[in-house]
Amino acid sequence: MEDPKVLVERYLELERILNIFCDNFNYCLPFCISKELEKSKIAVGCCKNKYYKKYDLDIPSYRLLMKKRENIYGKPEKYEHIKTLSPCEYHTPEGCVLKTHKSPICNAFFCPEAIDFLRDKYKIFNYDYLGFYYALEWTLDGTFSKTQYKDFRNEILEMVETLKGKNKTGQISPE
Repeated sequence: MEDPKVLVERYLELERILNIFCDNFNYCLPFCISKELEKSKIAVGCCKNKYYKKYDLDIPSYRLLMKKRENIYGKPEKYEHIKTLSPCEYHTPEGCVLKTHKSPICNAFFCPEAIDFLRDKYKIFNYDYLGFYYALEWTLDGTFSKTQYKDFRNEILEMVETLKGKNKTGQISPE
């Protein structure tokens, strides 16, 4: 088994690239969260549970990720006031409090509507929620080889370049 620190560093690199991807995709806030807030003032969005608690594994790399998350953002209990807005303590009307160190389940999730939008507007067909979830989990738990990790990383980078290219040329914009 590889060193948990190495696994967490690989995982955080993937998360960094996925954050760039999401910044360029920008589906959730304008198309979902804003509409939900207009309707009910409840910031549920896709976070209908404490998925990070439900799906995080009790293994060294996950524990290390959680420890780093809590060192940066505080324990979930720090956000108890959010319970009236969303089941997940980390999810506010402005989106997730966590900019880094999210659980694989949170980093991988796009709802079916967002996936359809990704396919229809950007012609990106290789995003698969469960595939991405497992690839992130396998990166973090050491199941993925270094080669598999690099292949997955390159796949995400290609998606980022596709989004950046289409947004830059003005051909397609999510807004």
